[in-house]
Amino acid sequence: MPRDVAVTSSLEPVRSPGLASGSSSGPLAKGAGARWLAALMLAGISLASPSAFAEQASPAANASASEPVSESVSESVGESVDESASEQAEQMPFVARDVASDANAASGSARDIAPDLRMAIDVSGSMKHNDPTNLRASALDLLVTLLPERSRAGLWGFGEQVQPLLALGAVDAGWKQAARGLEGRLDDYEQYTDLEAGLRAAAEGADASIDGQGPRQVILLSDGMVDLREPSSEKAASDSASRQRITDELTPQLAAHNITVHTVALSRNADIDLLQQVADGTGGLATVAETPEDLLRAFLGALDRIVPGELVPLEDKRFTIDGSVEEFTALVFHGPDDSAPVLIAPDGQRYSLADEASLPESVRWEHQPRYDLITVTDPEAGQWRIEGQVGVDSRITVVSDLALVSRPLPATLYRGFGYSLSASLVDGARDVAEQDFLATLDGNARLVPEDEGGMSAETAAVTSAQQRGLERDGAEFSVNMPPPQQPGGARLTLTIEGQRDGAPFARQLSQRTSVVDPLLVEPIGGNAQNATPPSALEVSARHPLLNTANTQLDATLQGEPLSVAEAGESRWRIELPPLERDVSADVQISARIALGGSSRVIDLAPYTLNENAARRAANLDRSPIEGESFGEIQGLDQAVEEKEDLNDLLMKGRLPIDKVPALISQWFEGASDFAQREAESPQSRMIAYAVAGVIGLLVVIMLVRRMTRKPTQREEPHV
Repeated sequence: MPRDVAVTSSLEPVRSPGLASGSSSGPLAKGAGARWLAALMLAGISLASPSAFAEQASPAANASASEPVSESVSESVGESVDESASEQAEQMPFVARDVASDANAASGSARDIAPDLRMAIDVSGSMKHNDPTNLRASALDLLVTLLPERSRAGLWGFGEQVQPLLALGAVDAGWKQAARGLEGRLDDYEQYTDLEAGLRAAAEGADASIDGQGPRQVILLSDGMVDLREPSSEKAASDSASRQRITDELTPQLAAHNITVHTVALSRNADIDLLQQVADGTGGLATVAETPEDLLRAFLGALDRIVPGELVPLEDKRFTIDGSVEEFTALVFHGPDDSAPVLIAPDGQRYSLADEASLPESVRWEHQPRYDLITVTDPEAGQWRIEGQVGVDSRITVVSDLALVSRPLPATLYRGFGYSLSASLVDGARDVAEQDFLATLDGNARLVPEDEGGMSAETAAVTSAQQRGLERDGAEFSVNMPPPQQPGGARLTLTIEGQRDGAPFARQLSQRTSVVDPLLVEPIGGNAQNATPPSALEVSARHPLLNTANTQLDATLQGEPLSVAEAGESRWRIELPPLERDVSADVQISARIALGGSSRVIDLAPYTLNENAARRAANLDRSPIEGESFGEIQGLDQAVEEKEDLNDLLMKGRLPIDKVPALISQWFEGASDFAQREAESPQSRMIAYAVAGVIGLLVVIMLVRRMTRKPTQREEPHV
C-alpha cells in the first residue's frame, strides 16, 4: 500500500518555537529556546509537527525519506551486510537534510501558531466491557493537566454518531474545568462504531474541512473496529468500504494537511492493523493499552512523541541537576494505593505532600491517584533523590539553556531495517563551543522493548535492549542503530553525560516507538465470527521503500508453496486452499528484499488461519485421525494401513505383544513430526508430548494387567 508520508528518522537538530511554561504572554526572549522546549515537553504539544517540516522537502524526498536503510541484515535470518554511514546516506536521502536550511524560517513562522490538539474517544457499547471503570477519564485528566495555556484543544465522542463533547477552543482554566467535568459523558454508550466519522470530525473540527491553518494533532482512542448500522445483507460490504476509505483516502489526506494521528487501542479485539496504518501514514504513534498504567503511558507517549522532552536521566530513584538548570519537573507514576513520593534535595532537605503547608513557594505539587507532578524552581545543584514508588515512564524534565535537541525520534521502526539518529547540544540559540566541556561528553542510544512478559523495567533493559555508543563531532551526536528484532512497543532513548565546571552533567531524550513488520498481512474474504477461513491474503508494504520491484514474497502453508501474485505497486495477493472451519494452520511468509545493491530475507510473523479453531493441522493434505485412540491429536500419519490395524487391536484388547514396540514407535514418530511442525507454538509442543506420554503409560498399564491376570478355569458340567 503506497504511503504518502514517510517517517523521518534522520534527526537533524531543529530549534522549534514554543511557549513559556504556564504563561500566556507569548514566546520567550531570544536565547531561551531550550527553556520553552523543556517546558513544552510536559505539555506534549508541538507548534510545528514533524510533517510540517517534511512538507518543505521536495516530493521526491518525501517519497523516499521515511527511513534510512541500514544494510545490516537481521541476525535471525543469518545474513549480514555491513555498510558505512555514507553508503546509507546515498541510498536514503534524508528529509531533514532537505529542509535544514528552512528550519529557522519554519520556527519563526510557527511562533504565532497555537498548538492544536483534538481527541476522538470511542463511546460504543463495547466500552462497557473493555473500560468498565472509565479509565479514559483518568487519561483525559492527565492530558488536561499537561496541556499548556494558549493552546487549542477539543474533544469528540463517537459511536453510531459523533458527539461534540468539548468545542475546540483556547485552553485556559475554564476549558480545563469543563474538560474534567466530562467524565459522565464518556459512558453514554452507543451500539455501533463509526470510526471513520469520529476521525474525520476530530480532524476537521468546526471548519468541516480537512483543509485548515497550521498542523494539527489527533489522539484517536478506540476498543473496536468499523461497525456501522446497516441491514445485515449490506453490513459486511459497508464496513469494508469504510475501512478502505480510512486507509486509502482519509489517511493520505490527513498526512497531506499536516494532521498527525496518534492511535490508542483499548483492547486486543480492536482493529489494531487499521489503527497502526493510520498512525504510520500520518507519522503518529500507535499503542495498545490494556491496563490503567498502559493507558496513561499511551497518552503520555502520544504527547511527548510530538516534542522531544529535555530530560535528565532518572536511575535508581536518583537524578542529577547541574548549575544551568533553572527549573525541573518530576512526573512520578505510582499505584492508586501508594502514598505520594518524598523529594530529597542534595542538602538533605525533604519535600513531602504530607507537609504541604510548609512547602516553599519554589515547590509546586499536584497529586493524583496514579501520579504526582512536582515542579521546583531555582533548584539546588547536585544529586536529588525520590523516596516511594517510582513507576515506569516517570521522568525528570528540566528548563535550561543547555539542551539536547533533535527532530522527534521515529514513531515507527521496522524489523530487519536499521535507522540513524542525530542530535545537537545547544546553549540557547547557539551551538556549544566549550571544547573542554565537549571533550568530557559521551553517550549512547538505547532501544528497550516495553514490558510485556512480567519482567521489571531493569530486567527488560538488561536482557532485551539494543544499545550503541554515540559518535561526537563537536556538539553534534549521531549513531546508526541495528535493526530491531522484537515487535511491539519500545522506548528509544538518547543520553549524553560528562563534566561541566567539575560537576556532573547529563541530558536525555526519550520517546515511545513501535516496532512492526515491514509488510502487513490481512485476510480477504472469510468471517471470523462464524469461523469461515479467508480465501486469500493481501500483503501490503508498510515500509515506504518497499514495492513489487524490489521485494519478492514466498509463502507456504504446512510446507506446501502458495501462489503469490502482484496486486498493485506495493501489494501482493496470496491464494489459499480450502480449509476446514475447525482446523487452524499457519501461513509462513518470507520477503526477499533488494535495496542498494544488497539483498536481505525477512521472515514475517506467521499468519494463523482459524486462530480459535479447536484443532491444529500439521499436514493439510492428509486426513485427520478419526477414532478413539488419538482423539484430537493431529498430524500422525495414517497412510500405512497397519497403523490403523494396531490401533484397532489395542482398543479391542487383542494387541499381540510383539506388535507393541511397532505401535509405540509409530506413535512417537507421529508425535515428533507433529512437534516439529508446531515448533513455533511451545504450547502445542508441550501438549503433543504430554498426550503421547500419557498414552504410552496407559499402554504399559494395560500390558502389565494383561500379563498378570490369572487365567480363568472352566468348570465342567456335572450331576
